[in-house]
Amino acid sequence: MIHRLVPVVASIILVAFAVCAGAQTTAGAPAGSAAPLPKPSCGKPDEYPGNLASDNQRRSWQKEYVGYIDCLKKFIEEQQALADPHVKASNAAIAEYNAGVKAYNDAVQKAKGDEQEPVKPPRIEK
Repeated sequence: MIHRLVPVVASIILVAFAVCAGAQTTAGAPAGSAAPLPKPSCGKPDEYPGNLASDNQRRSWQKEYVGYIDCLKKFIEEQQALADPHVKASNAAIAEYNAGVKAYNDAVQKAKGDEQEPVKPPRIEK
């Protein structure tokens, strides 16, 4: 009789994990929200002036280009810093989920009575 209850109890545990994860998702912004994505405010340089341009024009373009690239790098670093806590929280939730699934699978195997001793490799003597 108890072997019939184990899958039910394990299912309840998994639902509890899902509810907890859902509560954490709804506490912040919804996962599928249509919030506008931030865009860099870096001004793109004009097209490369070419070989017929004066040295001053090429140097000026190069300064604009370097400024543009530096602005993009700064924007990327800021966005990654903002995303880092969310990535860590996501990874922690994934680890918790994996542990819950492993516990469920272990409980099911134990309830089935199919749990076997792990096979030990043969001992090699010198």
